[in-house]
Amino acid sequence: MSEQPVLFSEKICSNGKKIAIATLNAEKALNSLSLEMVDMISAQTQQWESDDSIVCILLDSAGDRAFAAGGDIRMLYESTVEHGENYNAYATDFFSREYRLNHRLHNFPKPIIAWGNGFVMGGGMGLFEGADFRVVTESTRIAMPEVTIGLLPDVGGTWFLNQTRGNSGLFLALTGAQINATDAMYTGLADVFIPHAEKAAMLDVLAELSWTTNADENRQQMTVALEALQSQHQALLPAAQLEPHMSWIGEATSGVNLEEVVAAISAYEGDNKWLSRAVATLKKGCPASIFLAYELNQRGRDLPLNECLKLELIGTVNCAKYGVFREGIRAQIIEKDNKPNFQPATLAELTSEMREQYLTWPWADKPSPLADL
Repeated sequence: MSEQPVLFSEKICSNGKKIAIATLNAEKALNSLSLEMVDMISAQTQQWESDDSIVCILLDSAGDRAFAAGGDIRMLYESTVEHGENYNAYATDFFSREYRLNHRLHNFPKPIIAWGNGFVMGGGMGLFEGADFRVVTESTRIAMPEVTIGLLPDVGGTWFLNQTRGNSGLFLALTGAQINATDAMYTGLADVFIPHAEKAAMLDVLAELSWTTNADENRQQMTVALEALQSQHQALLPAAQLEPHMSWIGEATSGVNLEEVVAAISAYEGDNKWLSRAVATLKKGCPASIFLAYELNQRGRDLPLNECLKLELIGTVNCAKYGVFREGIRAQIIEKDNKPNFQPATLAELTSEMREQYLTWPWADKPSPLADL
């Protein structure tokens, strides 16, 4: 395959219109998003928006293992060496450009389909959740696991995790729990289930639609077509993992503050493997990340997407500034000792002054790059 990190192609429809396709092409890195990939997609979608022959966009990926397993955090770590004292400025630039793309996809005038096969995590969720039609398959594994690497559920997570059923979004933010296709649709993080082997068949069905110049009419046609495909494969849906525990999740996340919620989740002593893994992830998560995941979830409940992204940029840049993000990457990705030395090491040690620092824009002499969003 081409060495280009994103491949662009088109499928001709029966009435001469075109379906534009952006394929993430970093298979060895589980299609993790680099800044180059972000910029390529941003530029290409701008062209597609103004092209009247393009009626919708498909976001998919190379290989069978992942749509996108996150952002290219190894590259971000290596930039600490390259950029030295300017690393915080580099992180600011990276995240702000990524978040602009997330905002663009959520507000794109033409319908977007995201083919969420395999791992859909972190930065991949930012692309996936921006689509009108979020397709999951039998191997989909969705998660926002940022608490394990000294970051926070960003790329719009403050907004889209607040759109989920009940308090499931807060639970997913705090625990980094992975959910499958069934639970993704139950929580509201996905729209339709189609087996991975049926992707070409889906494109063929879409190519036969009577595409118009009206995006809303096109969305309606697509809804009918995709639901018809889904109805043929209901038997392949995996067993629910999250849904059976929604009552417990609701109770555990009902505390009046972060400490109560963390204590309630951590007190779980049952034998369910999925739930036990989620609880274990919270217990070893970065205290600053756990605080930010909770605090932004609370603050973002009534905010629009653009304001949520602005909050996230403050948090992510401060995670870089105060070192927890780099330490998380070191432990998970670089040295792989899985023993991060997060400072402070516990929520109790995360003082009110520290918490306020993580919520304060660090560039006092510069406006936020997302101020105009």
